[in-house]
Amino acid sequence: MRKIRLKSHKHVKKSTKISIIILLIIICTYLFISYCGNKFLPVIMNQAKIDCKKMAIIVIKNSLNDDVLSTLEDDMYEVIQNDSGEIQTIDFNPVIVNKFLSKTTSVVSDNLKKLEKGEIDDISFIDYEEYNIENLKNGVISQIPMGIISNNVLLSNIGPKIPVKLSLVGNVVSSIETNVSNYGINNALLEITAKVEVTEEVILPFQTERIKIVNNIPIAIKVINGKVPDYYSNGKLNESSNILSIPIESD
Repeated sequence: MRKIRLKSHKHVKKSTKISIIILLIIICTYLFISYCGNKFLPVIMNQAKIDCKKMAIIVIKNSLNDDVLSTLEDDMYEVIQNDSGEIQTIDFNPVIVNKFLSKTTSVVSDNLKKLEKGEIDDISFIDYEEYNIENLKNGVISQIPMGIISNNVLLSNIGPKIPVKLSLVGNVVSSIETNVSNYGINNALLEITAKVEVTEEVILPFQTERIKIVNNIPIAIKVINGKVPDYYSNGKLNESSNILSIPIESD
């Protein structure tokens, strides 16, 4: 007759203890990682957003090159004055304005997409002394060292580096804004600015966050002789604008 051996109570207890210890280690590790993530992630993400905004502004500013600005013509706008020499309205030529805005939107969008894909050979204005070429070709805008979470200048550049990528989200939106102010005696200073808005997604290995970047680029400044009247609605034009007569407001 076979003897049936039962596992000792002692052996069962030992296995249970080991299982409990392993479970506690897993829980403690998870809690520690969560704590570190909540504490340090905002610091890393904040730096990533700064790097991405800097790069996006460089792209936007340099996208308005001579080719884009050449779409602007001298008759882009017409200043209408009354018999007394007072400025009544500023009328914009919708064909020229829309052509300029369309070109601006297209060039900015193309350059941001090339940057995202790492096609930097066609983007001549990026300072390769400041940025790592190989990283850019892999779509990496910057690499943030883990030492930045120490908030210590001496330690901020040490430790493993976290790659930061940038992705264009949605469409690029461009518009023209005007500002008219008193300039000297009976003169008005007309400033025309291209406003470009883009929504980008900052991509880290463990988190993404969307940011909106707005950049205003002066494209024309003109001194107009004549008295500045008492009205002006801060004119804004985009590709869908129907109102092209912009009255003027004095200070």
